[in-house]
Amino acid sequence: MAQPDKTAARYLLSDLDPLPYPRRMREIAESARDFAGRGALRSVLEELESGGPYERGVAIVLACAGGDAEWTGARIADPDPFVRGHALRVAESHGVPDAAFEAALDDAPEVVRRQLLRAIVAGRRTALADRVIGPLRSEWGDGEAARLLPGCSDPVVERLLPGLFHAVRGWRPLVKRHAGVLLDVAARELGALPEALRDGWWQRYAKGIAAAADSEPVRVLDLLDRFAPSAFPHQLRSRLGVLADAAPGRLLTILAGPWGWPLRRSGALTTSVLRKLARSGAPELLTYARTVADDSADLARLMLAHAPVERAAVHARAVEGRGAGFVDVDGVLLGALPRSAVADEARRMAARAKERGGHWSSVLLAESFLPCAEVRERLVAATRRPAADDRAEAWPLLVRNAARSGETAQVTAVLEEMTRLANEQDPVRSAALSALAETRPALFGAEAEPFLDRISADAVAARDSSHGTRGSLSRLAVAVLREHAAGGQRELVNWALRTLVRISGNTGGADLGRLDHTLRRGQEHAVFEALRPWIEAGAEKADYSLAFALARAVGRRAAGMRELQELLWQAIRFGSNATVSRAIDLWLDPPATRDERVARVLAQEPSTGVLSPVHSVLCARRTDLLDQLLSGTPPYGRFLTKGAAWTVPADALQIRRWLPRQQEALARQLAHAASDAGLPQWDRAAAIARGAGIPGAGDELVRRWTGSSDTVLAEAALGALAHVTRPGDALPELLAHAGVNGRGSRCTRRRGRHGMSRRPGSRRCCGRSCAAPARR
Repeated sequence: MAQPDKTAARYLLSDLDPLPYPRRMREIAESARDFAGRGALRSVLEELESGGPYERGVAIVLACAGGDAEWTGARIADPDPFVRGHALRVAESHGVPDAAFEAALDDAPEVVRRQLLRAIVAGRRTALADRVIGPLRSEWGDGEAARLLPGCSDPVVERLLPGLFHAVRGWRPLVKRHAGVLLDVAARELGALPEALRDGWWQRYAKGIAAAADSEPVRVLDLLDRFAPSAFPHQLRSRLGVLADAAPGRLLTILAGPWGWPLRRSGALTTSVLRKLARSGAPELLTYARTVADDSADLARLMLAHAPVERAAVHARAVEGRGAGFVDVDGVLLGALPRSAVADEARRMAARAKERGGHWSSVLLAESFLPCAEVRERLVAATRRPAADDRAEAWPLLVRNAARSGETAQVTAVLEEMTRLANEQDPVRSAALSALAETRPALFGAEAEPFLDRISADAVAARDSSHGTRGSLSRLAVAVLREHAAGGQRELVNWALRTLVRISGNTGGADLGRLDHTLRRGQEHAVFEALRPWIEAGAEKADYSLAFALARAVGRRAAGMRELQELLWQAIRFGSNATVSRAIDLWLDPPATRDERVARVLAQEPSTGVLSPVHSVLCARRTDLLDQLLSGTPPYGRFLTKGAAWTVPADALQIRRWLPRQQEALARQLAHAASDAGLPQWDRAAAIARGAGIPGAGDELVRRWTGSSDTVLAEAALGALAHVTRPGDALPELLAHAGVNGRGSRCTRRRGRHGMSRRPGSRRCCGRSCAAPARR
């Protein structure tokens, strides 16, 4: 009976060998349940425990899946971070007792101790936290006690927080459970301080008060009222929305006071905050509106935060009883008024400007807010003035006047007028097109297409056509394309694509934005049909840029567009190197098919393994395909020049998912790179540093270079010792190199990290001066 159990581990490892990582994990979970059902789980675990890092990793996953609480509880302070991490993640679900945590804390290295403290807090082990925080503080100081404080009960937090206020670094865990206690202690501390010292307190601890605002906003406002600093704490600026939800009137009072102007200039008073305040209907809104009435930009923002029907009344109340002021025409305020109310105010401003002898452009600016029929002739006449500067000022007024009307016919009429720009100077043309690019693309109808086509053709063909002019045309074309690609306006779609081709020679500049955020489900197929002639015409010339733009724009919906996916695969097979790289990135985007598709890409061209979208999937998921990248010869081919030095660019988390033979193969690759004198020194040092992420084999690679005569390589190895599987064991070796070839100061700096990973008892053998950080 015992013999099959002893060999079950070897059978399991053999079954896992050919599987990719996700299937390997599923196989481990199924085997764990089977072993547990047969009562053989513990014997399999014991056999695996005697192996290397990979076998021990399989053992901890088996124990977690099989529900062996005793096994996982005994490894919550394991030196191997992979094993320790899995044990801590299931500690709560497995019911690991408090005694296991208490015993683990007794002699844990600093790195492990901090993970244990986080687990105690996250697991809400309040009784354990209350019991150990005293001894922990006595032994390791206020900083460690502050880490455990969020897990304690309210009475303990209230008793200890005044003495630990200075040591708290992570406020969110504390306020999540003890926001009220924190604010009580803060009020007592502020009350005990003289007024001159309160600013310093706010500078140090406002971050904690800001964190408490999410759950206790009214009490935070009380604290600001009672113990106000000289300036509004910048840490609280991001919480204005929370304060506006809880007490809009009180926040408006703050904004109308001395703190208001700095807050408005800081950008903290966002549009969303203003909308919350406007919707509240608080009586303090009138006071605030009158406070900002002298600043048209701030008053306009407040008006725009209200519903359109309320904006005129807000403006009237804000300026009630005030004089005319120095500015005759305020375009910012006029722009904030709704169409139903703007005409009267525009006439009043225009009349006042005329009375004061204002410049023609000021009068025309006010009149441009009048209805199109009333002012069109004067605006058109201004675009014919003899001075180019005057025309450059008039054209945007004409374009915006038509855009404000919201009528397609008015916009089309202005486009017909703009055909005169063919004979204009570029500064005039650029100003007009810049205003046109700001026009809502929904206002362009099919009847506008001939005028748009003539305007764009003339602008691009002009000898003095500038970068600004072409940029405005490009923005206009892209906006029209986004708006009408799914709406059936084929003429406008064709114009937009023709314009992009005129500007850049291809459709690669077609940034369609995030269509998946604006289109209804299924409309992406209509967009594809609208763009199909251009996409297929480009594909015939190996230009897939428009297909790429569409795939990016529809996001995850691209996975359901079969013909688009076929085009991406066609680009991978027949495109240039740059095209293939972009196509692979988009083709591998759907998670459901990524694992299968990466195998097809690799079979098509093995050297694609050096591309980031491919090797990131191979290293993290399709580990069964890694061997061809880890063989003695790199995958030379289309994307890797023959003879070029290359190693698989995997990080430590990915490497931990590999089989032992794959880890050893990577260690050989890195060792070869580190020994290659023909490589730049930086590349050799990087290879040594990466070796620390390989369990077992990487430790030997790093240690091989700690005594190198090359200072750069030796320092890279000494630094990498802090990241090996068990960095605490490397502390004596690090100390042995202190003072060698000028490395003493660098070794001293790294000593702390090694000491953090070494058990306190084993550090004492090196002397008090060797132990990282001193207690208290």
